[in-house]
Amino acid sequence: MGKSNWKLNYINKNLFKKLLLLKINSELKGKNKIIFKKSNIIIKTFLNNKFLIYKGCFYRNLFINKFILGFRFGEFAYTRKPFRYLLKSKKK
Repeated sequence: MGKSNWKLNYINKNLFKKLLLLKINSELKGKNKIIFKKSNIIIKTFLNNKFLIYKGCFYRNLFINKFILGFRFGEFAYTRKPFRYLLKSKKK
């Protein structure tokens, strides 16, 4: 039996509370929700909602659509700066 067969999906307790409040209270639908734990799995009830993912010093916006379901929040919050090669000037 592989790991994927017995390992359950992880959802943080605080995120689960926000999810319940979102279903009960319609005023929270338009507001952004802040995610600190990037190991949470994106489930179907988060569909068509905006989330802010904390990246250490700032937040990244993430809109949940049907293609993102099943992934973790951390896969869409890149923490490394992309490397760029600088052109060297030729000396004469």
